[in-house]
Amino acid sequence: MQRAGKAPGKWVMPTLFPSAKIPDIVQSIRDEAVFVGLNLPLHIVDEIRTFALTEPLHAIYDPKGPTFFYSDVSEGVASDGRPMPIGGVSDPARCPAVQKVINDPVLRSIVRKYLGHEPRKITTILDWSFASSMADEERRRLKHGVIDYHYDVAGYAFVYASFYITDTDRYSGAHVMMKRSHKWKPLRMLLGSARASQDAVYKQFGRENEITIEGPAGTGFVQDTSCFHRASPPTRGDRLMLAVRFID
Repeated sequence: MQRAGKAPGKWVMPTLFPSAKIPDIVQSIRDEAVFVGLNLPLHIVDEIRTFALTEPLHAIYDPKGPTFFYSDVSEGVASDGRPMPIGGVSDPARCPAVQKVINDPVLRSIVRKYLGHEPRKITTILDWSFASSMADEERRRLKHGVIDYHYDVAGYAFVYASFYITDTDRYSGAHVMMKRSHKWKPLRMLLGSARASQDAVYKQFGRENEITIEGPAGTGFVQDTSCFHRASPPTRGDRLMLAVRFID
């Protein structure tokens, strides 16, 4: 901890996001479902990447099956011949750098102000998305269904803080979303599946509201994932992303 300069005797936790303007961030999430620009310092990015490069991974479609390492995958195929769209790290909160993100006072203040109270549940995801020429239908069969537009239904209210740990663009798994689609959805989109076709989402919310979040390693965004969103299938580069989910 460090001593606060303006209040002698008062102790505050250091933050990874010293320039963050919390009220503006919260308002952006309320208005558009997202704030882009809560970026991680590079030493934290490096620690998380090193951790993910050396940890055993599990297949998204076979979480209890044989584990493998990042270096075992080439062109979306593991060394044992299994197709591999995504490899996940088990319990990524074991990484000290990930813990710093989870417990960061600025991030927690954003979450608390958006939800109206402390989150009742926190989960953490650290996944590699592997680049390949795999067809979308094959990805869906292997439980990589997040390539389709959908909205989350994790609880009454929730917010995600997501961070690219590798340079990420639309060819390496960039996150795509429809701004303002968290505010109101027609009944037909609320009944049955939380998924919708791209055409249906464009028709309802307007293609002009679609954004693709691209950026260098460390790029972070905080999002109300009750909006429609999806992941771009990576074709030219692997993506490593950390997501911390705060649930009401």
